[in-house]
Amino acid sequence: MSVAERICTSPREHVRNVALDLFVEQGFQAVSLRQLASAAGMQAGSLYNHFESKQALLFELIESYETELLQALPRSKSLDPDPHKTLGIFVRAFLHFTLRQAQRSRLTRMEFRCLEPEQQLYIQHLRTTCTQRLAAILDHGIERRVFKPVAVDTLVPCLLSLLNDAGNWFGPHVSMTAAVELNMKMIGGALLPSAGTPN
Repeated sequence: MSVAERICTSPREHVRNVALDLFVEQGFQAVSLRQLASAAGMQAGSLYNHFESKQALLFELIESYETELLQALPRSKSLDPDPHKTLGIFVRAFLHFTLRQAQRSRLTRMEFRCLEPEQQLYIQHLRTTCTQRLAAILDHGIERRVFKPVAVDTLVPCLLSLLNDAGNWFGPHVSMTAAVELNMKMIGGALLPSAGTPN
């Protein structure tokens, strides 16, 4: 974060940024309110002016990530007539967001288990919406005989796992374009009919 960005950051956003760093580096359970307050440059009691609890802070960090990811993805109602093109748009949008928000992505996957049951249900609802959008793209492609007749319910979680893990196996030297192309080749291997094979 640049100096200008730090100056413009509100106290609430500052606490969020500090918490994100600490939760990722040390784990949510290991970070105390006193430690968080000290790292944010304030008294422990002052944290309650911005967040109800450490638990509420974690939920806000995870919920905002999942919501922003959904906002970045194409909606099912806006499917392109070409299913392969729509799939490419989905993959590109997913990777552009998750690779640029790698720290938030890691927190979301690492600390989901620390949320309260009701919070987990809400986050799972957001994730289910993401799953449904990708499933709609595959169903559309199968219906138009562009994709092979695969088991969509089984394949979609595998594809999302592949995309979510992309940050673990792409080095900083790999461009976003190369990352998208490689993922599309791997996904295409599971969906596109082989050359010479009838749809």
